[in-house]
Amino acid sequence: MLIALLIIFIFFNTLLKLSFWRLSFTALWAGILTVFLWLGYDFASEQSQTTLSQWLASPKILSDLAVLVTIESAIGLLFCFVALRDYYQNRQSKAQRILRAFPGLLLFPSLIYVLAQAFFFFPGADFAQTTLYACLALFALTLLGTKAIAWLLPEKDLRLEVHLLINILIILLGLTTTASAQIIYVPKSDPIHFALLGKVFLFFLCLFALGFAANKGYWYLKGKRKL
Repeated sequence: MLIALLIIFIFFNTLLKLSFWRLSFTALWAGILTVFLWLGYDFASEQSQTTLSQWLASPKILSDLAVLVTIESAIGLLFCFVALRDYYQNRQSKAQRILRAFPGLLLFPSLIYVLAQAFFFFPGADFAQTTLYACLALFALTLLGTKAIAWLLPEKDLRLEVHLLINILIILLGLTTTASAQIIYVPKSDPIHFALLGKVFLFFLCLFALGFAANKGYWYLKGKRKL
């Protein structure tokens, strides 16, 4: 459950980052993801449910995953802070351009995991055909999802705020998901506290609403002062 939720947020976070790119670069990156997924077909088809379960239960793999999730999300947070600073100063710094060019790498292993799960979900289907459909869906979702986000959230500062919150949520989910028997962050034997997770999401949703209202209020008051 948490792994699936983490992958969904990683994919959505990637789409948010790509919404700051030109359409041609977005299409290029979507093509790279699609080619990677197709090339990973053999590797994904060789994995079993037992192998995937062992990976997700390995303390070393989980601790490494936690570090990678934290580092990539920290880069995303840094991009948000730099881009928001440049936005309000009406400039575009070199640091922002460099950070914006990094789309994130966590999606690559996530795609292999999703493809392997798709093979288990459709046991009688041809692996190559399933991979082909997955590649087409990935390419279409990447392009259409990016355009949909840019259309729904045309304000750059609002998209940056959402991007910032999603990165924070990914860090929290990464810390929770990478639990193991050696207690990396929380005991594995503990049940998943969905009520607590819901409260955390609600808390950050309230922070987002507060930030959005404060931003709109700031520009409204600034506009009135000019008048």
